[in-house]
Amino acid sequence: MKLYAECITCQLQVRYREIAMMFSNENERIEVMRKIVEELNKLTSFCINRNDPRCVPTYIATELFRIVKRSTGITDPYINSKIDAHRKLMDVYREAREFILRLGGFRDRILMALRFSLVGNMLDMGVVNYRPPEVDRLLKEAIELQIYGDVSRALELIEKAENVVMILDNAGEAVLDRLLAEVLRNKGKNVVAIIKGGAFQNDVSVNDVYYAELEKSFSSVIDTGSDDSSIFLSDVKKEVVDAIWGADVIISKGMANYEYLTEVEHLIEKPIIYMFVAKCNPVSMNSGVPLGKPAVIIHT
Repeated sequence: MKLYAECITCQLQVRYREIAMMFSNENERIEVMRKIVEELNKLTSFCINRNDPRCVPTYIATELFRIVKRSTGITDPYINSKIDAHRKLMDVYREAREFILRLGGFRDRILMALRFSLVGNMLDMGVVNYRPPEVDRLLKEAIELQIYGDVSRALELIEKAENVVMILDNAGEAVLDRLLAEVLRNKGKNVVAIIKGGAFQNDVSVNDVYYAELEKSFSSVIDTGSDDSSIFLSDVKKEVVDAIWGADVIISKGMANYEYLTEVEHLIEKPIIYMFVAKCNPVSMNSGVPLGKPAVIIHT
């Protein structure tokens, strides 16, 4: 997905929100924001021609968040909120797991696990003017969730696949992604989770993955080896590339992964199931998903 003008204002507001939390001195805030604006100006110069491969929102977000980390000296600004999110979602996970186990058919269990996974994607602190639901409402939200997109086709692809790769997104959300992994592994499928090798916003990474207990549910958990906001193929570890090439289907969580993977899916040549809530106008316009709707979009 290429950059939209609205992406620029969103990224500046999210970065300012972080700076405002970490600096009380207004002079310091201005200095850091000045660095961010300067870097943003350089990065958007590639977008004079929007067809430039560097004119992608998630590339820009990666570089701007690195400035926040360098300026504060904090390698993982969201670490405490991420650990808290994992812990809070554990009770929801346990209730959801019991609910799914009571369902009879394999396809019914996959569908309900997809619903919980999408509800998890509503828990996002990285989008300006977006308010996530309360955690204690998630069980009810998932059971009643109406998914936009070709759900039947997604179920068919997942049912047939023997090797599934899930590219995870937010902390807390990742705990609910375990449900789908467990449903599939109970049928003998290999399910690999890919997480970030360093901190990007509130995304699950090596710094906090222990608290999500992903290793209990996935066949294996691989980190990208970088703090990129998605699995930038030029930066990731060989194990990530091998997992992608060996997958029968890829499940991509969240908007940042959608923004990046839609630019390189012609290189991957695998069915990709994009799962996200359209939390902003640019992603909504680009994907065709109505604003605010949870969606399953398939690109093959």
